[in-house]
Amino acid sequence: MTLRAARIGSGGIAVGIEQTSPADRLGVFTRAFGPSARETELVTLLPGGAGTRELAARMHLSENTVQDHLKSIFTKTATRNRRVLLARALGTS
Repeated sequence: MTLRAARIGSGGIAVGIEQTSPADRLGVFTRAFGPSARETELVTLLPGGAGTRELAARMHLSENTVQDHLKSIFTKTATRNRRVLLARALGTS
């Protein structure tokens, strides 16, 4: 859940509670583990279901580099594969 607050009028505060979007969940999750900029970019592309080859093409990297980034992300997040990583990041586990 996401809590949003805003000032209204002269001193009032409006508070809203809403479902957190998948993109916001990914953002919070990745910031919590301190990934590099490229690792963060990779994590944001994972929900699309692309394979290593497609991810490498999108990021203009070699497939080996994508695999290295994934290994680093798995280590930092204590996950072992893409499915577990996304389940935790998106709050579906």
